[in-house]
Amino acid sequence: MESPEKDLEHRRQVWDYMQNFWMDTDPNILLPRVAQICADSKYTLPELEAIYWNEVRPAVSFNLMLYPAPEWAGFEIEWLTNRVLKKHRFGKSLPTKWLTPYSNRWWKKLLKGIIAARES
Repeated sequence: MESPEKDLEHRRQVWDYMQNFWMDTDPNILLPRVAQICADSKYTLPELEAIYWNEVRPAVSFNLMLYPAPEWAGFEIEWLTNRVLKKHRFGKSLPTKWLTPYSNRWWKKLLKGIIAARES
């Protein structure tokens, strides 16, 4: 998989939808759409997992800790792109998932959704 800087055309839509897991909303509402976007992308499951953990999460996970009002509608794509490019951990090992139970729970749900969408 190419680095994020060299693959913006394909990455940006995936980033835009994956960011919803760290917004101040119920991610279940958008889970089917996020799964479909990921399923329709050119990325393999391991690549999508790396994008989730090492690109999107480092860029936007801070949002759920904002007080008094975290973002709920999603970050604008240009801001998100710049943030991911600044914070990503591309090429590094995935984080220890049990240390981040919130993100891990949503990754497991997203993974099931992607698999189901690719099988249909």
